[in-house]
Amino acid sequence: KGIVFQGDCQRKLADPEKVRSFSRELSKESKENPGVKAYKSMGTPMMVKLLNNAKAFPTRYWSAGTCDHWERINADALHDQCEVKPNACLKCFMACGRMSRVKEGRHAGLRLEGPEYETIYAFGGLCMVDSIEEIIYLNDICDRLGMDTITAGNLCAFAMEAGKRGRLDTVIEYGDVDAIADLLKKIAYRQGIGDILANGIRHAAKVWDLENIAVHAKGLEPAGYDPRVLKGMGLAYASSDRGACHLRATFYKPELSGMISPEQTQGKAKMFIDFEDRLTLFDALIFCRFYRDMYQWEQLQDIVCMVTGLDVDKPRLQQMSAGISTLVLRFNIREGKQPQDDSLSSGLFQKLKGAESQLSQEELAFILKDYYQIRDWDEE
Repeated sequence: KGIVFQGDCQRKLADPEKVRSFSRELSKESKENPGVKAYKSMGTPMMVKLLNNAKAFPTRYWSAGTCDHWERINADALHDQCEVKPNACLKCFMACGRMSRVKEGRHAGLRLEGPEYETIYAFGGLCMVDSIEEIIYLNDICDRLGMDTITAGNLCAFAMEAGKRGRLDTVIEYGDVDAIADLLKKIAYRQGIGDILANGIRHAAKVWDLENIAVHAKGLEPAGYDPRVLKGMGLAYASSDRGACHLRATFYKPELSGMISPEQTQGKAKMFIDFEDRLTLFDALIFCRFYRDMYQWEQLQDIVCMVTGLDVDKPRLQQMSAGISTLVLRFNIREGKQPQDDSLSSGLFQKLKGAESQLSQEELAFILKDYYQIRDWDEE
């Protein structure tokens, strides 16, 4: 379905000169910003090393938190083995995108924008593909078939696990690139087991009686941040209106950067809501998540004022943002959402190999209750 808007009228800015001045200053100041420099030089693949070091890199269908071949699929491998140029969206100085071209091997000459961290985690971690060039190949297949790489990689790894547990006639080995490529096409064209996987992880888990290991929240497969280690991401996945979304609050940032301990549960909901409220305004204003460090509450106040003319302070902005979250919740409740939907599937309460940290159902229930109370929502 699509909605088409037609017209050539532009929205007027309350203070055009101030907007231009703000843009110039931000661009100038950000040239030496460590985050900007990191994204421009290495892009999101730099997260492969960070998540493996944190033991939160989902591996072999969510059974482990680090993989032995991570150095063959990280940002250094991409830049060493491929021709890579930073690529930016219109007028963006961050240029986090990677325009990559495979230099050698059977995919020599293959060119695309990517792979992003999430694609590397999904195929390199969950499916155990140990070559960055082969991950680029699978990325290209998904692009051409119009498939999301997070869900696609999760489905392929789940099928591998199902085969090993005797639920399928054919066993697909972890790391078998050609078998993964074939499975992606079967999903797209709904052929064989692809017809089952095309309905998503929740459906496939029910058909194959593997609901005890399936990983999802509200039927959506998570991004590459294991909530058994990064417990705030457990809250993020469980509370998100559209299922296991890492972008609603990008709460992996404070947990990985030391702003709050990944293990901590007390007080975590309060910081989470501060991030979620601020980034809900990012969505309302159509801002990129990677500007989160540069657009704090003070900058958002200035931006809203110069663009709309509204004189708002932080409490007013927080109130507006919370109103959006509550409105979305009311919509979902109207459409049948139940309190028990704010949870994680059984697979994420299984023991994680190689990591001391685990997430219990009691811990998640505590953080969720705290979250609801701060939001002023009741148990229903």
